[in-house]
Amino acid sequence: MARALGLDQEQLLELRRQAAAERDEPDDPRSPGQEEIAGPPDSAVEDGAVPKAAPALHGRTGPVTLPPLTKEFTGREGELRDLLRRLNPVASACEPAGVRSGTAAPATVVVSAVMGMAGVGKTALALQAAHHARLRGWFPGGILFANLYGYSPQQERTPSEVADQFLGALGIKSEDIPVTAQGKLDTWRIALDRLTSEGRPLLVVLDNVRSAGQASALLPQPPHRGLVTSRQSLAALQGHRVDLAPLTPEEALDLVKQVLCAGGIRDERVSAEPEAATRLTQLCGYLPLALEIIAALLRSEPSRSLESQAGELIAARRRLSVIKIEETDAESRPMAVRASFDLSYRHLTEQQAAAFRLLAAAPGPDISSDAAAALLGDPGSRRLLGELSRAHLLTGSGDRWTMHDLIRLYAGEQGDAHSDGDRRDAALARLLEHYRTTSAEADTHLIGISGNRSPRFGGRRHALEWLDAEHTNLVAAATAAPQLGHPGVAVALAFSLSRYFEHRRYFDDWITLSSIARDVSREDGNRAGEGTALDRLGLGLRHLRRFEKAVAAHTEAAGIFQQMGDPGREALTLNHVGIALSGMGRTDEAIATYTRASGLLALSSDQPHLMASVIGNLGAALREAGRYEEAITAHSRAAETFRLIRDEAEEGSALTSLGGVLQHVGRYEEAIAAHSRALRIHQRLDDPYREAAALNNLGGAWQMTGRTEEAIGSLTRAAELFRALGDRYGQASALINLGEALQQTDRTQEAVSTLTRAARLFKQFDAHGHEARASHALGEVLLELGSAEEAVTVFSRTAELCRGLGDHGREAATLLGLAAAHEEADRPEAAATSYAQAATAFERAGDDPGKGWALTNLAGALLQAGRTGEALPAAESALQHNRRVVTHEPVAYTHVLAHSLMLLAWLREEEQQNLPGSLSAAKEAAELLTPLASTHPETYAASLRAALEQWAHVLDVLHRTREAEEVRRRLEKTADGGA
Repeated sequence: MARALGLDQEQLLELRRQAAAERDEPDDPRSPGQEEIAGPPDSAVEDGAVPKAAPALHGRTGPVTLPPLTKEFTGREGELRDLLRRLNPVASACEPAGVRSGTAAPATVVVSAVMGMAGVGKTALALQAAHHARLRGWFPGGILFANLYGYSPQQERTPSEVADQFLGALGIKSEDIPVTAQGKLDTWRIALDRLTSEGRPLLVVLDNVRSAGQASALLPQPPHRGLVTSRQSLAALQGHRVDLAPLTPEEALDLVKQVLCAGGIRDERVSAEPEAATRLTQLCGYLPLALEIIAALLRSEPSRSLESQAGELIAARRRLSVIKIEETDAESRPMAVRASFDLSYRHLTEQQAAAFRLLAAAPGPDISSDAAAALLGDPGSRRLLGELSRAHLLTGSGDRWTMHDLIRLYAGEQGDAHSDGDRRDAALARLLEHYRTTSAEADTHLIGISGNRSPRFGGRRHALEWLDAEHTNLVAAATAAPQLGHPGVAVALAFSLSRYFEHRRYFDDWITLSSIARDVSREDGNRAGEGTALDRLGLGLRHLRRFEKAVAAHTEAAGIFQQMGDPGREALTLNHVGIALSGMGRTDEAIATYTRASGLLALSSDQPHLMASVIGNLGAALREAGRYEEAITAHSRAAETFRLIRDEAEEGSALTSLGGVLQHVGRYEEAIAAHSRALRIHQRLDDPYREAAALNNLGGAWQMTGRTEEAIGSLTRAAELFRALGDRYGQASALINLGEALQQTDRTQEAVSTLTRAARLFKQFDAHGHEARASHALGEVLLELGSAEEAVTVFSRTAELCRGLGDHGREAATLLGLAAAHEEADRPEAAATSYAQAATAFERAGDDPGKGWALTNLAGALLQAGRTGEALPAAESALQHNRRVVTHEPVAYTHVLAHSLMLLAWLREEEQQNLPGSLSAAKEAAELLTPLASTHPETYAASLRAALEQWAHVLDVLHRTREAEEVRRRLEKTADGGA
């Protein structure tokens, strides 16, 4: 074409340069197209394997100096796909920032820098990408690899040395390569330009680079590509970066399996010991180098179990010594995790190395910038943290910093060797003091009584945010403090974190730190500290419902304060004893204990807060004892005292208790007012747990007044808030109430879903009593929907639960529901069995009225089953029982007696036995129902009409026609609304 157009050589070369820079697809139509690069490269990339073959461009291929691939490579699919998309010489993804997609302007430097900590698999990923590119034919100019030994035992290589290597690989004779460093680099750039003019892009792979300066002089301009690996972030290097993290747990297991099974060996240990294999990968920190070493060790011992190897690694102090083999890799680097970390550590400055060592000594999984400043004794330490992060010895996220587990072990080893020079004891003392003072300042914002709040935090929310962020570190610091020579810090943290632990429901941490504080105080002879720690320990135990141990701890604390002559603290601990006793159901003992505590406090008037707390708890015990008016007086007094001393949190709790008693005695409007006030307080204090409880209580009160929509709104919010807090028990409690409220509004399908969720949650907690309540309500809704079979299943499960709990009353009520479901499903035989079981359960529960109702329905079910011979004596037995009951409960039970009389009258007539007796039974039933229908026509009018019809019918059978007509006239009058 050039000859036909009359172009000279210079014009032709210029056209070729433009084509190389701007064309949209490669010269060879057989090479991959753009759409292939945009998606997954090919199935081989997805599998992590290299394609078998690929075409070469122009039939010419430049030199390839890549090391061979390792056979064990797993995961990294996303990173590999990203690298290949950017290495493709024609991919638009390599355009610089600010250039719109689809434009032809090339980047000034095109490089993908693969970065990460030692042993994370940077070189393996880079070689995978380079080999894929070679077999796709993307770089006809060649692929040149160089290890710059930035982190290797060998001497670090200079850019001119690498340029000399690359020029020789490209076929330039040694005598044509300049001897000066600059001359070599200039010749390298000329060679790159020549390849550009020939349309033959080249890939440069620079491995193990320590600084941007090492690589920048060697990186080519487009259309060539560069690929760099480093343990540093190389921020000064323009280009795309791929930051490598350790493998995922699944990828780590796969890598171990690959190494064990390499070469066709059949090794089933990973699948045979899944738990041990998982623990093994965890102990290796999912780090590819560590995993490959451990797998190689196991491969050399095919009879050794994974459990045995994991056990050897558990000893943290020996772990780095275990993860090594006496070999080197292809770059002469030792196959040992510790040696690999050594190569990074030796390049740190003295200040960086000291910071690295001290950070590993900090208790807890991470550290904030402020805490690090205290540890390092340097307010400007954030710069050091950033430098360690860029070296991939530290990971930063926001204002928090973490170390990989194995790096932390390595840094700890180095710290032990330099502890004196680093002044580690003094550094840790500064850190512990930072945690102690800041926790105490945060606690000032959690105290309900207004007072001196630390200016360090902007308010309660800010203090809670700090405590949430530092929670794990604070527990670790308190636990480690005695061993670090600072037992006082452990005691101080235990006390200042108590309110936070209660607020966030971290009861296990509360118990752990209180136990440490007790032991430390006891050893120091600090009786006041020991008593306080025992009291705090009892509170944590009580929240976990370990009441016996809680009572013991509080009682021991009360004895200490009595010996010290401190009535105030003795009263405080007695107050807590009473709470634990109430939790055990020992109500009379609790009332006596509260009375004793209030007597101690009455001797002085300087502790109104504690007196209010004692009085409020006394109110709760009085309620349990059925002394409701006294309980209302006590809760009202407690709430008013808390209001006067401006402790809003406790005022809200007292109002909640007051609302509960008012609700119990039917004073619903007053209960709603109390719960509403409590809700507003907890919302204002940003106390979501108590807010959710207040919403649940308020919803129950709304429901009792018939304002069901308001109840549904409150209960829905309560359930959502409990769920967001992770309190599934509270969520289930709100869902029960919500389900019952939904049932009242005929939103039965929603009620089914809600009650099902509540029952399922309570089942997870083994809270069988609450599960039974939810399931019983669910069964009733299903029966209402006509889903008899589902109701049978639910009621059957509920009856079993109640039987196991020994709750015969609820068991009997559930069996009544089960019988009704059987009747709805047209199974009268099964219904009769359930009614008989219900009668037995009512008898065990001492519920004679309930037993009478079950016996009456049993007779009816036997009649429906066609077993009239059994039904008649059952009805006579039910009547005798109901006559005895009605003498004790004449008003509430009359309708049951009437029902049994009607049933007996019908059976006697059906069997033609004792027709006069049938007549008298029908007449008595009608007379019993007449006053009930007069006062409650909506409930009893239909039953009265049925009794009158039966009475008239028996008179007809006996041929007493005139009397039958008189009864029917009375029946007509009743139908018209008369008495």
